[in-house]
Amino acid sequence: MNYIKFYNLKPGDKVEVPKSNFNLVQHHAAVLGQDFQGQDLMVENVAGSFVRVITADEFFLANPKITRITPFKGSNLERRIAIQRALEKVGSPYDLINFNCEHFANYVQKGKATSDQVGWGLLILGIIVIAALAD
Repeated sequence: MNYIKFYNLKPGDKVEVPKSNFNLVQHHAAVLGQDFQGQDLMVENVAGSFVRVITADEFFLANPKITRITPFKGSNLERRIAIQRALEKVGSPYDLINFNCEHFANYVQKGKATSDQVGWGLLILGIIVIAALAD
């Protein structure tokens, strides 16, 4: 299946796929566009590795279920700037707390590296620690 055409994905769109059972943790990637041969490309920050460009076929073969698509909001110029942001980060190392896949995909779309998953994880961890100390 050609997910890019099926979902009408465009450069800068963010794609979320389940990374764990029950969809508790999501993997985030961005649509990069096509190379000079017309091959659809994605860009992602991979746990334990770095930001990389892969073909959309490779990405969706490994991640056939899509949880959410967040279309890029902005002009064509802003879209080109977002793609440039993505390409500038290729090779940047993965960091679970400071620069994970969600940080990266949000940076591509909005120019700001944020991760709701890390925020929620740290909140839950803090609650657990406080509860353990209270005993």
